[in-house]
Amino acid sequence: MSLPGILSTYPIAGSSKSYPYFTSGAIDSTKAVIFIGGLTNGLMSVDYVSALSSTLETAGWKLIQMHWSSAYDGYMTGSLDRDVSEMASLVKHLRSQVVLGLETVVLMGHSTGCQDVMHYLTSPSSDSRPTVEGGILQAPVSDREYYEQVDNDYTHIWRTRFDQAEQMVKEGKGDHLLDWEFSQKVGHATAYRLISLYAKGGDDDYFSSDLPNEHEEPHKHPLSASFGELPVPILALWSGNDEFSRVPSVPDLMARWEHAGKGKLESRIVDGAGHAANEAGPQKQLCEEVNGWLKRHF
Repeated sequence: MSLPGILSTYPIAGSSKSYPYFTSGAIDSTKAVIFIGGLTNGLMSVDYVSALSSTLETAGWKLIQMHWSSAYDGYMTGSLDRDVSEMASLVKHLRSQVVLGLETVVLMGHSTGCQDVMHYLTSPSSDSRPTVEGGILQAPVSDREYYEQVDNDYTHIWRTRFDQAEQMVKEGKGDHLLDWEFSQKVGHATAYRLISLYAKGGDDDYFSSDLPNEHEEPHKHPLSASFGELPVPILALWSGNDEFSRVPSVPDLMARWEHAGKGKLESRIVDGAGHAANEAGPQKQLCEEVNGWLKRHF
């Protein structure tokens, strides 16, 4: 894949670090979709971003792909809080530009990036998190449900460390890495991140089909506190052939989300799409759905 654009950096709040971001599409626009990928993703690693960039350019929007600490091999050492903090740093930076400062910002997540978008929009914040105008969720599947129901070499090794990770979190060692054997087979992972992704009631557990409507232990994100607290319009795009989906009924789940969203959420199923919508036909539909939604709301 190749994509013309501008590579820039943004400062991370409370740190001396700066991370890159890549701008394409309608470069001079003050309207932007900020894209954040899922586990193992990074800049240019989701196939449809090229098609999406072209669609947005025609519509007068730009696409901004961000780098963040959990990108690539950092995916199991972070947290939604850290991701959201870095997203906020980027939004603040882009809003503050003297030339072409952004006026309209839509956050778009792919896969676990969808959790980042929901966390940005609905989780309590002790800092001054910059507001945005909308959000898009592409492939918002549950990591927990997949790992509960699928048995292969990869899910098996996670299960063998679950009790160990849970104990480490209880002992205040959640930010410690799991053992070397695990790191060699899967990658570096903290005990906290394993529990966050794969435990019932984990911080990442936003999209499981068994989440209650109202607060109920051990769940942290009942629908009333996630989709029910959306401050801006949201588009949910479910891949019709998502290989990581283990939902009993996608239409029923989407209906629950829309009901909880009180008019803020629209959902669509992208026919024939795998998890990352690598296929040409589904990519076209995905881009059309995004374009149509942006036109209706902005």
